[in-house]
This record gives sequence, structure tokens and C-alpha cells, in this order.
Amino acid sequence: MKIAFVGKGGSGKSTISWLAVKTLEHLDKNVLAIDADHNMDLTSNLGVDPEHITLMHQTDREFMEATGLKNMSEILSSGKDIPSFTFSPKDKYTEKIATQISKNVSLINIGLGSPDIIFQDKCPHGLSGPLKYYLGLLDEKDDFVVIDSVAGADMINYGLYAGIDAVIGVVEPHRNSVKVFEQISDICRRTFIPCFVIINKPTDNEFYQSINNTFDGKILGEINLDENLMNYDFSKLKKETIKSMENILLNISKLNKRKGLDSIKTFNNVKSSGK
Repeated sequence: MKIAFVGKGGSGKSTISWLAVKTLEHLDKNVLAIDADHNMDLTSNLGVDPEHITLMHQTDREFMEATGLKNMSEILSSGKDIPSFTFSPKDKYTEKIATQISKNVSLINIGLGSPDIIFQDKCPHGLSGPLKYYLGLLDEKDDFVVIDSVAGADMINYGLYAGIDAVIGVVEPHRNSVKVFEQISDICRRTFIPCFVIINKPTDNEFYQSINNTFDGKILGEINLDENLMNYDFSKLKKETIKSMENILLNISKLNKRKGLDSIKTFNNVKSSGK
């Protein structure tokens, strides 16, 4: 199952991504964590220094060699059988870009927050291009891919997650968090990307009620305030925090899996039609 945590900056995306990864590890599940945020917080939260790992945006040539094509524009139109990527076991390209964190956890970092991109002539969309198609070609089997996304709706609109199984908004019960997720949800609805909600730090106010009323049937669960989350020490978390994430992951595992490249084609067709 391939999922991306999205939402407003500061809504808790990186923390919830970390919690999902660590809970899956706790459940003895294989998981590929992908840090697609400028701040690269998921990488740090997992105890890795991004300066000491291979960054995906530096491997365009190797990515194209792995697909057997000359440029990314051919991936959807070549008509060729393009090899799938895997992470359990890892294919040659994934082996190059993934850092093994533990027996069950691997990490890929795009490197959007890396100092070397300051001198790149590409915008974050161009730098993220390999990930967009990597996700579409990735066969994760029965394992999980957990992506920590850039804040806001821009990367959703670009189609970075068009080839995954679900976009999941981390939404706090306040005005701006709800507003950003409404934008994300609308893009997903228009482009046929499944979109769901986790309520982070629920508070019984008008915005909490609005989330429940507006997204009824799309809410996967809630994560209550747990001060220990800020320490990123799984052993110190409240039992109810872990149980809540276990239930959320169970709900996620019941979602329908999508066909990666076909889903990207659908997204591109909708965008090009202007509807």
C-alpha cells in the first residue's frame, strides 16, 4: 500500500509519517519511508543525517538507465514493458537510493532541502519527477510505502502522488488546516485520487465538527495529543497513541490498491482536458 501524508505546514505530517513508519516496524511489517518534504524532517526523525545518504534528485541518469528509456516523457507513451521497482527485495536502483534504517525500514530522501539544489536550474517539480514515476512503477507487494509530503496542495496538483493508493490529509481542528485540506481534497476529487483524513490532536470545537461533517466516511482515525511524540522515541509513547495508529493502518490496509502508471495517465488526461 502506497500512501502520502499531506496537509498544511505544521499540521503534524512529518510526526504522523514517523509514527506510521515506527508502528509498522513495531508490527514487523516492511516499510519504505520516503521523505519528500523540503524540511526533510522525517529523515531526521528516523535518526539519519541527510548529508550522509544518497539523495534521489541526484540520480536522474541511474533512474533512466533502470527504466531502459532516454527520458521521462517516454514512460507513459513508449509502449515498452518497463521493469518494476521493488524494495523487498530491492532492485538495483532502489538499492542505490535507499538507506536501510533497520531490519524492516528503508528510507528514500528526494533531497528537496539539500543545499546543492540552490544551484539547480530545476524547480521542486522537476526534482521530484523521478519519484512521481518511481511510485507508479513501484511494486510494493504486501508492504507499505509511507511518504512525508511537501506542505500545501501544489505537489498534489503537479501529480506527484497520482500513482499511489491514497493521499491522507493530516488535519488539525483549526481554520487554516481545514482550508488547506479542502483544497487538496478538491484536487484529488477532480483527478480521481483517493483522499482520506486523519484528525490530529482533536479538540471539540467548530472546526472539529466541520471536519466530521464534511469528510464523513473519509476519516481513518484520530491521534490524540501525546507530548512524547515530540521526542520521537517510540518506546515512550502512550499505549493509546500506538493503538490509534494501528487502527488507522488497519483501515488503510483495507483500501483498494490502484494501478500506478494507469493512474498517472488518468491524472494527466484530466489535467490536459482542463475539467
